[in-house]
Amino acid sequence: MKIGIRFAAVTGVAMAAGLVSVPAAHATGGGVRHDIVVKENKRGFKALGPGFVLKLNKDGIVTRVNEDKFGDPSTGNPIVRQLIDFAGRTLRPFVCENGTYTIKAGTFKRAWRFSLLERRPAIYPEQFQTAFPGFVTPFLGEIDATVTDAAGETLRVFISDLGYEARTKNGGFRGTYPIHGLIVDGKGKVRDRISLMGRFKSGADGANARYWIEDRGTCHQTANLNWGPNTDRVVVTGPLLVLPFNSPVVTPRR
Repeated sequence: MKIGIRFAAVTGVAMAAGLVSVPAAHATGGGVRHDIVVKENKRGFKALGPGFVLKLNKDGIVTRVNEDKFGDPSTGNPIVRQLIDFAGRTLRPFVCENGTYTIKAGTFKRAWRFSLLERRPAIYPEQFQTAFPGFVTPFLGEIDATVTDAAGETLRVFISDLGYEARTKNGGFRGTYPIHGLIVDGKGKVRDRISLMGRFKSGADGANARYWIEDRGTCHQTANLNWGPNTDRVVVTGPLLVLPFNSPVVTPRR
C-alpha cells in the first residue's frame, strides 16, 4: 500500500463509460458502514467509507471526514495522520497509455485507524506487515501533485488511495483496496485515468485465499518490490501499489 500502505518506492516497504457502481460495502441496521462503496465514471470518482466521503474530478479532491465515525472508535485506537511532501524525492513514474509522468512536486495526505492489531494472511509480505501491524479500517489517502511527461509538459495528478480490512464471520480476512486518479493537462483535459480495485478474501489462517485486481483505467504497470517470493511483478501505479504481492488482473468493460 505505499509510503506505508502501498507506497513502496519511498520507504522500501506501501473509469468506466457510464456510471459504474462497485458493490463493496456491507452495512448493519444501525447504519455502520463496513467497507468502501465506489462509484466512478470517465469524469470522476466518489467513495463512501466508514466516517468519510471522498469526491475526485479534474478540478481536484474534496474529502469530508466525521472523526467520531471514522473507522471504529470503540477500539480505542487513535486516528493516525501523516502529510508527506514529495519535494526532493525520487519516485517511480506513472506509466499510462497516453504518456509516462514523473512527479515533480506535491503532497500525500493520509489517515487511518487500526481496527485489530492482528496479522494478515502469510501471503502479505513481512515488510508490509511491519509497516502496518494491524487492519486498517479504513485507510484514506489523497495525492495532489504536479507531473511532467516525456515532452516536458506539466500536468496535474489527483489520486485517492483507499483501503478497508476486516475479519470475516468465519475468522477469515478480507480487504478492499481502491486506487483512483486523473492526470489532467493544462487545458483541463483528462489525459489518463487510474482505476484499480484490489480485493482479497480468505478463510481462517488464509485458507482458500482469493485475490485479484480490477483495472478500468489507462495506466498499467508492474514492479519488482524485492520483498521475497511472489513480489517480482506487483501491480503498481507510479509509487503506489494495490496489493503487495503478485496478483491476477481482470479488465471489465470500460
